Amino acid sequence: MHINETLVKDFYNSFKNKDLVYDRFCQDNIEWITMDGMPNGGTYIGLKSVFDEYFPNMLSNFQEFYANPSEFLCIDDQVIVFGSYSGQTKKGTSFIVPFCHVYRIKDSKISQFKQFTDTEIIHEAMKS
Repeated sequence: MHINETLVKDFYNSFKNKDLVYDRFCQDNIEWITMDGMPNGGTYIGLKSVFDEYFPNMLSNFQEFYANPSEFLCIDDQVIVFGSYSGQTKKGTSFIVPFCHVYRIKDSKISQFKQFTDTEIIHEAMKS
């Protein structure tokens, strides 16, 4: 297994287990790019912006929200992850939507994240 793949897998596991040690995986000035149609979507720069602003605000829209990675591809300094989001809105509507995440690794830490997903499925679930 490629060292960058291990880093990203460990990051997903840390997030899933709510370990809250993101500085171990991410550069201080990480660039986190989510789709504009995602709740609270946009570009966030820095650990504080990503983990103290984006995630709490985005996750506040849901009772449950999970990122379920299923396939990892390593190309040079990038790790491409395919998987699906699953969860339940505040209104109790469940959803599953595929995603692709692209991570850029620099100095053995995540320096950039880009998200690709069908945000319309999430918005429809939030309306129901």
